Amino acid sequence: MRLLKILLLLFVVLALAAILSKNAGQQVNVWLYPGQEYENVSFSTAMVITTAIGILLGFFVGLLQIMEYQSRIGQQTKQLKKLRTEINNLRHSGLEGDIFDESETDSGAKPELPAEDQPQQLEK
Repeated sequence: MRLLKILLLLFVVLALAAILSKNAGQQVNVWLYPGQEYENVSFSTAMVITTAIGILLGFFVGLLQIMEYQSRIGQQTKQLKKLRTEINNLRHSGLEGDIFDESETDSGAKPELPAEDQPQQLEK
């Protein structure tokens, strides 16, 4: 995956270099917002600046997503530790009589199996 990203980045840089070399003498007007306009800016300068701004914005958006995921993973790890502790406490605690219903513990007899499910006696 890392090699694929590097290859893609190389193609983007080469494409940008080709575009900039073909349009080196071009002059453009850059409009940022009402009242803010730059006239006669080199096209190559405008492309490099906008590409750099796009890369930085993408980096910060990715960084925010990574931080959000790390926070979510931390919360889930804490919850997992808490639940594991609770499970271990339940495993190691003795069974108390009030856990079961009285109807289950009243009859000490085992339930009868149907005749076809009864174990067969081996005759000698």
